[in-house]
Amino acid sequence: MSGSIRFFFQAYIRQIPVLVRLTLIQVFRRRAIFFLFSLLLFFFVGEWTCTTSVGQEVTKGIPMSVYFILTSLWVTIFLIIITSDLLRQDIDSQIHTLWLSRPLDPGVYLAGKGFALLLLVVLFILAVFGIQSWYALEVPWDFLIFQGAMMFTYIFFLSFAFLITLTSNQTLSILLSFGLLLVTSILDQIVYQGYLDSTPMLNETQKLIVKIFYWVLPQIGTVYHHSSNLLEGKGDGPVSYGLYSFFQVSAWLLILKASLWLTTRRQEI
Repeated sequence: MSGSIRFFFQAYIRQIPVLVRLTLIQVFRRRAIFFLFSLLLFFFVGEWTCTTSVGQEVTKGIPMSVYFILTSLWVTIFLIIITSDLLRQDIDSQIHTLWLSRPLDPGVYLAGKGFALLLLVVLFILAVFGIQSWYALEVPWDFLIFQGAMMFTYIFFLSFAFLITLTSNQTLSILLSFGLLLVTSILDQIVYQGYLDSTPMLNETQKLIVKIFYWVLPQIGTVYHHSSNLLEGKGDGPVSYGLYSFFQVSAWLLILKASLWLTTRRQEI
């Protein structure tokens, strides 16, 4: 047992950097890197052309909340699409077979891909932070802090895409990921914002069913909304589930990690 654990960590140290480098090359060849960083051009243009009015005060540039929301959605879309695409490409071309015959633990193989994609995400967030800092009157440290909180959801969708692609296919992975993002966002608006308890359109049984879905499904929408609210200094919503949602998504991450571990040992990837 101790020998297998030692081999696993040694494999991490030796093979992860190689897998990260190969995954980065893969991303560049797929030109996905251009999609991710293309949002920077929008921010550059927006800082010169956009104006915001609050009462009688008019300010030039993009508000920090817009930076945060667009960055979060852009990164999520990037991870949902590229994660399943890279894994499907490896499976179709049988490139992964060469690596797993070295030998390489399947968990290390997936971790290498995950680290490479998260590295690109971090570089992109830092680039957005650099643009925002250049035009802002004060360095927007809050943007980095709450993007750090958003890493929970980024890692969730990364792991979710791995799992669904391995157990099914790329198309289902993308559809389920976007569907989950949409459903949890709708549930967030209904439950987290306190609309559910005050609506006369649903009876008590129907309200209970909606709440069960909200509490059972990963509260991705609440993490998005809660982080955005705190960034804007609005505090919590009428129903204070924001902090709990981070723990709930963390629990789902553990479930996904365990499911990936079982999947990679029950079938060849």
